[in-house]
Amino acid sequence: MDRVLIERSARTLCASLILLVATSAAAQTSSDSQADDWGESESASAPTSQGSSGIFDEKAIRGYREFEGFYAQFGASVGEIEFDGGRDVDTGGGFTMTGGYRIFPWLAAEANISYLGGGEVDGTNREADFFSVTFGPKLFPMGLLDEQPIPEYVQPYMLIGIGGGEYDIERTGFEESTFIARFIFGFDLWFTDHLGSFVEGGYHVAADDDVDGTGLFTVGAQYRF
Repeated sequence: MDRVLIERSARTLCASLILLVATSAAAQTSSDSQADDWGESESASAPTSQGSSGIFDEKAIRGYREFEGFYAQFGASVGEIEFDGGRDVDTGGGFTMTGGYRIFPWLAAEANISYLGGGEVDGTNREADFFSVTFGPKLFPMGLLDEQPIPEYVQPYMLIGIGGGEYDIERTGFEESTFIARFIFGFDLWFTDHLGSFVEGGYHVAADDDVDGTGLFTVGAQYRF
């Protein structure tokens, strides 16, 4: 995939995430304002059915079958780039950005941007960078169950994404664009109905003779609309 195309895709996804967050915040503010206007009279005439709306309140947090819609994620990553031929690369740091849509209790579709840099290639005194844009399905196996063995604010998942990426070693002229297949396992942890975190790890497989791929471990925050 051409670097210009990758950068344009990254900017488009970033702008989309910002727009989604801004739209949701405006809608939430409007909803809260209406709730303030009506809440006092309604609370006097009827008891609340959801109880407390604090952290990890199962009654207030939508589960697999209650939530359908957009979500956005931002994570901090550590990982290693693996080049063909056994060239070692030090552990580097980076980030991921994700925008997705939960379609069914067990399925979402998402777009992801991943970046990793700062790892020095052994024997070169040069740092290697990795950047990718991928798209694909995200599967929530427990969303297929009628009864949940664990609270639904903890949601394990696995995903497969495909797209394009680029590897670069600074000041060497090495710059390779390649097809990427992304394989990830992780879980979502929802603190409230809208705010949560996620932990995931996996591998970006590169279809290139000079590069094996990139392993990433990511911890981040997320918001669902």
